[in-house]
Amino acid sequence: MHAAKPLFVALSLALLLGACDRNVNNLRVANYGPQTPRAPIQAVPSAMVAHLSATAGGGLSRESLGDLNTLLGRQGRISQQTLTLRPSTPAGEQVARRLEQVLNQLGARQVIVAPTQLEKGQGADLQVVSEALVAQIPDCTIADPSRYTVKPYRAVGDLGCANRANIARMVADPRDLNRAQSLDGADGVAAVNAVERYQRHETVELLDINFNKD
Repeated sequence: MHAAKPLFVALSLALLLGACDRNVNNLRVANYGPQTPRAPIQAVPSAMVAHLSATAGGGLSRESLGDLNTLLGRQGRISQQTLTLRPSTPAGEQVARRLEQVLNQLGARQVIVAPTQLEKGQGADLQVVSEALVAQIPDCTIADPSRYTVKPYRAVGDLGCANRANIARMVADPRDLNRAQSLDGADGVAAVNAVERYQRHETVELLDINFNKD
């Protein structure tokens, strides 16, 4: 009879602690509140324009090269961009022809060189228009920095934001975010070649157009 009392006390304490644990958990969850459902990441049409200035040597100024590379980098893969080159001066027309060749070498599939339209007082020699479908990348900055040390969960905001942003940046074809499609057959030769190039330190450089290398 006496041996059963400690067992009864132990079971009672276990049930009591279990109930307390559930209550504490429910209180913590209640503080967070329901999260607003996030819209799925999608690819949206994007058009960007860069106004470029030609140099006396038939190239582009340093500032123009920086603007051009920024434009192409923000629009995703160059192979999925529709690029239109619109020269407005004879110098711009010369640069447009060279730039068309460089873009094709970098993998561009749709490069259109528009007829030269001479304009007086035009500040740029060449206008580059890029049209593409671009994945929407969420803004993952802290929602409320003033409350970060007091209520970090609410201050940070959506905890899945970083994961969503990584998916948006890594997708090869932004159109895959809008509609599903079956996977193509695996290409083992291409995969092996990529690994071998990496081991031989023959990786492909990031997009960086520079006429000075010609």
